[in-house]
Amino acid sequence: MNKPGTTGALVFLLLLIFIGLITKQRYYIIKENERQEMISVLNVVKQNVEQTLKNSYTTALTLALTINDNGKADDFDRVAAKLIDSNSNFQAVQLVPDGIIRYVYPLKGNEGALGANVFKITPEHTMRAYQAVRSRKMYFTGPNRLRQGGIGIIGRLPIFNEDQFWGFSAVVIKLNTFLKDVGIVNDSNKKFIFQFSRYNIASKKEEFFLPEITKFNDLDYEYTVIPDGNWRIYLIAKNRFDISQQIMYPFLFGLSLALLCSLLITKLLKKHIELQAVADDQATKLIETEIKFKTIFDEAAIGIALVNTVNGQFLQVNKKLCKILGYTEKELSSLKLEDVRSSEDHSVISAEQKGLYPKQTRYADKHGNIKWANIVETPLQDEEGNFDSSILILEDVTELNSSIKLVTEQNKRLLNFSYIVSHNLRSHTSNIQAIVGLIEKSASEIEIREMVSLLRTVSDSLNETMINLNNVVNIQTNLDIVTTSLSLHDYITNTLNVLSDQINIKAAQVINNVSSDTFVVYNPAYLESILLNFISNAIRYSHPDRKPLIMLSIHREEEQLVLEVTDNGIGIDLNKYGDDLFGMYKTFTGNVDSKGIGLFISKNQIDAMGGRVTVHSICDEGTTFKIYFR
Repeated sequence: MNKPGTTGALVFLLLLIFIGLITKQRYYIIKENERQEMISVLNVVKQNVEQTLKNSYTTALTLALTINDNGKADDFDRVAAKLIDSNSNFQAVQLVPDGIIRYVYPLKGNEGALGANVFKITPEHTMRAYQAVRSRKMYFTGPNRLRQGGIGIIGRLPIFNEDQFWGFSAVVIKLNTFLKDVGIVNDSNKKFIFQFSRYNIASKKEEFFLPEITKFNDLDYEYTVIPDGNWRIYLIAKNRFDISQQIMYPFLFGLSLALLCSLLITKLLKKHIELQAVADDQATKLIETEIKFKTIFDEAAIGIALVNTVNGQFLQVNKKLCKILGYTEKELSSLKLEDVRSSEDHSVISAEQKGLYPKQTRYADKHGNIKWANIVETPLQDEEGNFDSSILILEDVTELNSSIKLVTEQNKRLLNFSYIVSHNLRSHTSNIQAIVGLIEKSASEIEIREMVSLLRTVSDSLNETMINLNNVVNIQTNLDIVTTSLSLHDYITNTLNVLSDQINIKAAQVINNVSSDTFVVYNPAYLESILLNFISNAIRYSHPDRKPLIMLSIHREEEQLVLEVTDNGIGIDLNKYGDDLFGMYKTFTGNVDSKGIGLFISKNQIDAMGGRVTVHSICDEGTTFKIYFR
């Protein structure tokens, strides 16, 4: 650190060694990529050659099928013509009985091949022909100069008639056509050169057939072997200096980068003393900042705590948080965050999400009072990148929440009531206005009396509506509802006594399974009204084909008491009427006693008591209402 020049030189040397290793590795990678590319090209060419040889075998075999049992060729020219037409790369096809070429198609241009004995053309031809007869496999010879002119490849399939050697079926392919079809084409723009050779089994020498390089031991090349013709296909890299050029520029760039890095490090080290002085100064300022933060933390007007994210343990708390929760700093240091949260909110946080809290939640102070608070948590990351602690900010909003809830409930009730008044009173006033207009236009005393009678009916209906609206107003505006502990069993019994006439008229069977020790904290008038409405509805909407059966039972769902009222009446189509079931003046049957006010009043009373009501019904089977008590 005290010798920047020496350190810079050492860094340059290390980087130079590293760049040398990288350059060497890059050289090997380029060489391997080139080799893989050459192998890929050769594989494609080899597949093409094998496909051409397979086509030759198929053609020779098809031609052999023209030989009849007497050893004569039937319809040779016609079959051969079709084979030549379907394989444009073939120069000619032949039948060679006893090794003598007797049949050739097309004959024109191939006359020189007639009469040739394949066993006596060259020593290599002789050896290959006898090998094929012994092995009974097709063989390929060439490239050779053909008797009919040109250089070509000949494939001969030995034919046996009743297990006796008959001769050969042969295919002749021009060399240029063969090379072009399999993809052995040398292009000056390509970076590789093909070479095609044959191993002469007679002379024991390798013969090359392309004019390009024949000596390439010092060059980069790959080859593949075609055993059917004793051939080798070489692929040779044109320019061996291409790889050097590919690695030279990156090497020079790396060398420049190493030099630049060494210069930069030297310069940076020279700044070390200056930076150390700055660091010492910043450390002093940091200490001062921590002191200020400690002061702000302790004297803040909102609750602040440092919490262990893993287990929720209070690590540090300020004065305001102690005041909000009612604990001393020492007492809170022995508690966890879960200890001061309301038991009703414990399920909000999963085991996998400790330390992540909703924005608003409930907590319990030292005396067990439940209050609301806005909680904001900021995870703190340590030097190792772990989030082991969090800053927790807590703001008491209990009074604010109560005010918002009250205003919201009042607004909701006001909106509902305004809708009911505007909807129901408008209907009656319109009817009265229409009847008054008819009275003014009536010409006889009889018509006037009829209109007055009708007006009286509308007036009575308006009065009934006003009574109903008054009941709704009383329910929705009564914020201080008187409640007491009531025996649910006794109230059901009293309701059944009130409805005894209706029960007897319908011959209804009512089963009260609510035990006598079941008590609910409720408003007496509301409970009486609710039971009267639900039980009377069960009687009123009984099924005409069976006696009414009404069952009342009690059970708990998630620590909440639930009263079930089940009947076997006509049921309700909930898909059609479910949304309007508890609406005011909503009726769904032709029953003349239906007013559409009972369920509406009962639901408002249940809501006012902090409960809820649900319904399950099947048409023609019955209905079950569930009344949830808070």
